[in-house]
Formats: sequence, C-alpha cells, structure tokens
Amino acid sequence: MALSAKEKLFHKIITHYAESPSGFTAQDCADLIKVNRSVISHYLNRLCDDGRLDKENTRPVRFFVRQSGTDAPSQSRTVSKNQDAFQHFIGAQGSLAEAVALCRSAVDYPGDGLPILLSGESGVGKSHLALLIYQYAVERSVIAADKPFIELNCADYANNPELLSATLFGYTRGAFTGADREKRGAFDDADGGFLFLDEVHRLSAENQEKLFLFMDKGYFYRLGDNRTRHPVSLRFIFATTENIDTVLLNTFRRRIPVRVTLPNYISRPLTERIAHITHFLRQEALSLRRDIHLDNQLMHQLVTSPVRGNIGELKNQIKVMCASAWSNNHDAGVITLHGTHTGGEILVVSARARDVVPDASALLPKAMRDEVIFRDFCHSGNVLLLNRKMEQLLTTIGGMMATESLYSGYVWQNTMHAINELENLTGIPCGQEIRKAVWLCLSYALHTPQETATITELQSISDYVSGKARLLAEECVTLLAKHVVNQPLPLLLPLLSCAFHTLAGEDDRIQGIIVSHGRSTASSIAGIANQLTGGYYFKAFDMPNATSTREIIDLLIAHLSHLTQGAGLIILVDMGSLKAIYEEIKLHLHGELLLINNVTTAMALDIASKIQDKLPMEAIIESAKGAYEVETRYYAGMLPGNKIIISCISGEGISRKLKDIVQRYLAQDEIDIITMEYDDLKWKIAHADPALNGTRLIITTTDLEAGYIPLISVEQLIKEKTQILKRDYFSGLLMEGGLEPMIDEVVKLFTVEGVASRLNFLNPVVIIDEVDAVIKQYEAFYKIHFESYLRINLFMHIALMIERVMVNNGVRHREEAELTLDQQAFIAVHDTFFQALNRKYHITLPLTEVLMIYEIMEPWIAADSAW
Repeated sequence: MALSAKEKLFHKIITHYAESPSGFTAQDCADLIKVNRSVISHYLNRLCDDGRLDKENTRPVRFFVRQSGTDAPSQSRTVSKNQDAFQHFIGAQGSLAEAVALCRSAVDYPGDGLPILLSGESGVGKSHLALLIYQYAVERSVIAADKPFIELNCADYANNPELLSATLFGYTRGAFTGADREKRGAFDDADGGFLFLDEVHRLSAENQEKLFLFMDKGYFYRLGDNRTRHPVSLRFIFATTENIDTVLLNTFRRRIPVRVTLPNYISRPLTERIAHITHFLRQEALSLRRDIHLDNQLMHQLVTSPVRGNIGELKNQIKVMCASAWSNNHDAGVITLHGTHTGGEILVVSARARDVVPDASALLPKAMRDEVIFRDFCHSGNVLLLNRKMEQLLTTIGGMMATESLYSGYVWQNTMHAINELENLTGIPCGQEIRKAVWLCLSYALHTPQETATITELQSISDYVSGKARLLAEECVTLLAKHVVNQPLPLLLPLLSCAFHTLAGEDDRIQGIIVSHGRSTASSIAGIANQLTGGYYFKAFDMPNATSTREIIDLLIAHLSHLTQGAGLIILVDMGSLKAIYEEIKLHLHGELLLINNVTTAMALDIASKIQDKLPMEAIIESAKGAYEVETRYYAGMLPGNKIIISCISGEGISRKLKDIVQRYLAQDEIDIITMEYDDLKWKIAHADPALNGTRLIITTTDLEAGYIPLISVEQLIKEKTQILKRDYFSGLLMEGGLEPMIDEVVKLFTVEGVASRLNFLNPVVIIDEVDAVIKQYEAFYKIHFESYLRINLFMHIALMIERVMVNNGVRHREEAELTLDQQAFIAVHDTFFQALNRKYHITLPLTEVLMIYEIMEPWIAADSAW
C-alpha cells in the first residue's frame, strides 16, 4: 500500500517539527509536499481529527505534533499506550487488544525488535496495522523520525523471483542482461526503518532462504556479487493471506516469533463493525462536505452482511454508494443513502468534524473503568440518578456534546425496537428514563470485560429485586439478543433487574404461563392479555412444532425457579398430556396449580383479569370449570365416509408428503386420504365429531389417543413388525406386497428431513437415493430385508460418512486392527457395492469406516447363510 499524501505530509512533519515548541503553520508545510496551501490545510485538519496533531486557533493557526508528555533531553521519548499510534485503531481496546499488545511488544523488544508476521484474509487491515506499527516505533523513538517505511508486494514479482531478488537486495553492473550500473535495493532504502513485505507467501524458496540468512547475520549480498557484504539495520513486518504452516519454509517461519492473525469483518464484534462503517461514512461526509443520512435498514445490511473483501471492500462499497448518491443529486444539502427497502429510521453522520458526536458506547471503555456508579445503582435501583450521573460523565468526556446526542445511532435505535417489543409482550410501559437506563447498561456490558467477580457481586447486591422484575430483565435480554447483539452479556441481568424493580412492582400471588406451539402463538396471546390488563401476568413460551410433552415439562420445571415460593401457578397450553404435565409440575411446586388445555386469547384475558383483581386460586379454579368449551366448528371437505386421515404436528407439508406415499399403495380407489391440522384432529376426537365416522385409519407423527379409531404414529409404523401392521392397521387398505415398499419410502422421507440439517453441502434427497441403492445391494446379497429402524440408521450414517470422508478423509483409528473372517468377507464385497458412490464423489473409504458400517449391520448378517 503506497502512502497517501496525508500520511506523507505527516511523516515530513514528524521529521521537521516533532520537537518544535512553537509548532508550525500551513505555510511552513508548503515546501514539504507538492500540493497547494488549501489542500495542506485540509490535511492538517484531518490529522487533528485523527488525534495526531493539535492546533491553536491563532492567526495564522499553529499546529503541534501531539505529545504524551515532556521528555528529558538525554532520555528516549515515552508514549502512553492509551495515546499512541494504536489509539484510534478500531478494536485496539476490544477484540484486537491482544494483537496490538503483541505488536507493541515486538517493537519495544531490545535491539532491533522482533519480526512480525500479520496473517488474515484480504482486506482485514494488515497494511494499515503495519503502518501503525511503524508510527508506534517512531513515537517510542526506537527508530529515528526520518527513517522510512518501505513497502513491497511480493505478488508483483511472483513469476520472476530473480527480479524480486534484485528489487530486495539490489544488483551489480553486469548481474544480468541490461544491468548497466549498480543499483540499490529495498534493503538499502529501508536501512534504519521498516521493510514491509506484503503477500510474503509469494516469495520463492530461494528468496526466503536469503531473507532468513540476513535475519541471522545482519548483512546481505547484491545480485551478481557474492563477496561484498552489505550490513543494514532494519525491522521486518510480513503479511500473508495464506496458511503460514504450508506456504513458508520451516527455517524461515521459525525466525518470525511474533504472529498476529486479524479476523475477518463479520467475525468482529458488533460495536467494531459499526465503528468501521461510521468511520468510513464520516470520511465521505468530510470529503463531500455534506451530512450523510442513511436509514437503519441499510446500516443493518452493512453490519450483518459478510463482505468478501472485508474492511477494504466495505470502504469501497461505502465510497461507491456515496459517490452514486452525490452524482444523482449533488445540489442537495445532504447525501441520502437507502437500503433495499426504504422507510427505516434515519441515522445522521455529520460533515462538520467538530460536531461529529461519537456513539455513546464508544466512550464507555475509557469512562467506566470505575464501576462504583453501577454498584451504587444496584444498591438503590435509582434509575434517574444513574442516568444523570452517566450523562454528566459522558458529556464531560464528549466536550461540548449535547446530552440528547448521546441517545442516537444504530445501536440506540435497535435497542428501542427491543424495548417496544418488550412493552407489547409484557404490557408494562417503559418510560424514557427506563429506556435510557437499558441503553446505558447495554453499552456498558458491550464494552466492559465480563469479569466473574464483578457479575457475582452485582448479582448478590440485586438479590432484593422481585421475581417479576427479574423475569422482565430476562425478557429484555432475550429481545436485545434478537434485535441488537447476539452474544452472552451476563452483566446485563443484574443491572436490568434493578432497573425494572420499581416498574414491575411486587410479585403477584398467582403467576401465569402460556405454552404454545408455533413461532409466536404464545407471545401473541400473552402480549394481548398483558397489554389489555396493563400488567405482566403471563410469561410466554413459543415452542417449535415438533416439541414433545416431555420437553414442555422440562422447560416448565426449569422456569419454576424464577417464581415466588408458595405462589399459585396457572399454565395454559395448546396441546400435550395434561395429566403428565400436572403430575410432574406439582412435584416441583409448593403452591397451587391450575392447568388448562386449548388456550385461546379470550381464555388468557379472562384469567389475567382475575389475577389482576387478586382473586384467590380457589375462585379462579371454580370459575374455569366448563367455562372454556370450544364452540362447534364446521370443516369443509371433511365428511363421514371411507377415508384415511394423516395429521402431522410438524405442519401441512409433511402431511402432504405422507399422503403422496400412501396414495401410491392403496388397494381401493374409493378410499380418500385427507390431511388435517393437528389441533383440528384433536378437537374432533375429543368431541366425537361425526365427521370422523368412516375413518379407517389415522396416521400421525406423535402419539394420540383416538378411541375406537385405529391410530398409528410414524414411529410405530417404522418400528412395528410387518405382520402386526398388516393385521391391526392396514388390512384391506393396501395392495398386495405394498406395505414394505411404502414403509421404505416413509423411512426415506423422514431420513431426508432428519439428515438435511446435518449435511453441510451434499443434497440430502440425492444422497439418500444413492445410499438406498447401496443398501438394496446388501439386502440382495444377504437375501434379507432390513427393518426400517436399521435402514434409518444406515441412511443417516452413510450419508454423513460420505461427506466426512470428502472433507477430511474419514476416521482411521482402526486401520491396523486384526480382522475376523466375517469382517474379511464383508470387506471383500464392500468395494463392489460402493463403486458408484466412490466414483461419483472421488473417495476411497478407509478400513475403519467400512468396519463401522459392518458393526451396524452385523446383528442382521453375521449368521446369514451367505457367509
């Protein structure tokens, strides 16, 4: 990376004016760089914004190189590590703190320091960090201010290692055709300073050897002269995008003790991604002299989308967006940027450098090392006092910044979205002071190391808060993870519990829970009931469709620890075994328990009103008897007749796929197959709906009691013996010989559903069909039909094994095992059966993997006569 004009000017300034007590003016810099005075003034002001220069508003304006203190003449200048070249490097106090510490250590090491190798994807900031390392070395006076930073990209010479050697070490006259004079190289140019070799993995082995010989001896030979030694003193920084263990010689790699890996953009913490975007937008605003308005949706896209070229490409994207907006309407007073959908809230980046307000969260790492404020807050729960102290602290640090400017920006807006949803869910209105407190606590948690001792202390202090306040805090933390940043922030829970304590009030003697299947069914019902009654009476649990009664019970038991001891509990559920839930929950609850099925909004609202009116549990139980009967409904297309009903708790999609399979094997065309929603089927069974008359069989994905109607679950269909299935469930329904192939198709369907989430790149439908062909060869060879649960096991194991072997050659820990005769016979036929798979996916199964397949099949085939 060539130095920009601004950086070149700064290096000249350090050389001429670093120790000048009277500073310098823009006119004094006229001879340092060949640009006009207005451009020099612009660069000088930018350097002030970067924190590298200070200025006094005299006439003419005088500038000074920023110093960290006064040095004795005989001592080397020292720089505070909080005010050095890394001060404004995004992540230096966060995710890259350890990397920056390594760089400082390498520079500070006695002698010529230590070589540094920077690795990471293209665009993560390796060149920028290399330049900061050089600037830090100048600040520490370990190299003179006038010594250079020389950069060479080895990729430019990848196809001509001799030219690269000449460029690095120089050459003598006659060293090669056209070498008519002696020429110095990059080693000479970098003498006393730094040599930065980017894309170092493109160095040939010969040039790597020359480099490490120089690192050992301190001198080099020019190309064409192996006798004259040229000693120089320089420091190395290397950079690569490749795996250093595979692209560099061991002898070269061992001589680079300091290795720093920079993460890609999307792996950086949210606050650092926001800081990068804000920084680039501010640069564009200053360059174009226009405020930039962007909507929240665009900011969300920039923050959450992986960028192929990382930070470097992100900068280019922002520059192009701003250039396009400028070109389309350069007469406008502001530059407006939109995402793919317009209408989001607006964020503003100011073009006035002195008016630019940093995100409040960016100030917190410096401001809040003393945690006394939060200890006092947890003791008192005084939200107004917390906000006032924090505002005073932050506005003092921010200079002339207005208090209201603290509460702005992308993270602030998303925090407000989370609190809005909290209000809708709990029915508890959160005023402006609570909103500020949540924001300040979140910012603190995002920027403060999560020390266990601090968290434990704050949790201990906050033990006095009500259970309802703690539940509100947990809801808030969950919503902040959804809307703002999905990372563990254990510090938030005690802080927010104290913030919500007064708002939540005392615990109710009866507490409610709604559990329902679906993405937001329980939340919607609880939210309406809580809002209309104006209190947090119901906690909602939205359960995945496939959640079993057992999983619901475990979740409820885990939640009981949050409830007030001795309080009554009312649980409203949409489905599941009431008896099983009641019996287990009652064992863990010291108060009274009421459990009601088929939850509705009207039911939840009625019970929330009774909790609000402080009715005793006995009265609520008595009023619930017979009060919530579901009214009779008519289902179009569902009439008495000769039919099979298929219903899946997982949804209509699986039901239709099952229907298609069963339809193919029906013995009679006059038998209808009907798919039905699970809740509707339960209701019809419970009310002995006449529409069920004539039902020959019900197939479901979960167990259900259907009275006189034969009902079989998919699990039972797969595991039950064939003769029992024919006798008790499918007699007269399927064509001759149709049961086994039908079950095989069901097995494949549910195997594809199960394996899809575990495969990384193979198409589950395709690979299961291919594995099916292999299994059928084994069945034909051993003259046996594998039972369904064995087929599922084989489908899952072999599909995942194929992908594993493609990626890492598979497991091999039993390659030296002694084989039995049965194992040898199995291995002998294995290659034939796997021939198509091996050829298609370019794999060879290790012996260990073959033996694992054998162990799955062994109980079925070991005693077969085919051996």
